[in-house]
Amino acid sequence: MSVARNVYFFSSQGNTFTVRADLSMSATIITTVKQMMIIAYMTGILWLQRNPLSLVFSAISPFSLLFVLFVVSNGQYVQLALVGSLVMALVGYGLSLGQDISFYKTEYKIQDMFVSSPISSLTYMLGLALSQLLFGLPALLVLSGMVAVFVTPTFFLPLLIGIILLTWASMSSMGFFLSSHMLHMRNATQIISFVNVLLAILPPVFYSLNKLPQPLQYVSYFIPTTHASLILQSIIGLETPKEWSLTLGFGVLIIYLIGFLILAKTKAVWREN
Repeated sequence: MSVARNVYFFSSQGNTFTVRADLSMSATIITTVKQMMIIAYMTGILWLQRNPLSLVFSAISPFSLLFVLFVVSNGQYVQLALVGSLVMALVGYGLSLGQDISFYKTEYKIQDMFVSSPISSLTYMLGLALSQLLFGLPALLVLSGMVAVFVTPTFFLPLLIGIILLTWASMSSMGFFLSSHMLHMRNATQIISFVNVLLAILPPVFYSLNKLPQPLQYVSYFIPTTHASLILQSIIGLETPKEWSLTLGFGVLIIYLIGFLILAKTKAVWREN
């Protein structure tokens, strides 16, 4: 989409001045945001207006595990259960973007309409990711509020918001990249579910990292959700490994986010040959 145009002004002496009026970066951002909001409205708000129970169904998994862990531990591990449930919800809402994109691409062929438009692949991805956030917003607000109860200094609240946005964005980028290489809806459902287990159940998300043998602890540091869980554990006052720090945790998550954004931009299959 071209963002430049020429405007001509004539002085009283007849001299012609050509002023190149380039739309500013802010105008480009505003246009992109509008496109994202339209996509989010089409795929999120309109659906919720027809199927409001989707809000309940999308929150079943994290709240179910939270309830089970609370009952089994008699409330002893409620903080870990809250942290794990929040991370699991963020992973689920991010990766489910992959299932939606596969559905729109293979069943409804909606993606063909966006491919033929001036909208970029990243704008399309962010619009659908925003619609997924709308589906999960009530559950995320409840879980975040419950986690925030244990966050005493107000300084840590921006960290809580930051980790939520980072995890959601990186998981959405991963879901978009994976879905672009899936040719059938069944494959998308199976692979996304498998990746969800690998990221939200098996790593130390619902439990302390020190419960794992030493070699597996080192392996866990390569998994982004481990750091998301450790950051949340840190800001609510739980003990974290001495060799780990908030800087390391945010650094790993930012690397994953940048990496999958690059993959989504350069390696995702957007236009079919």
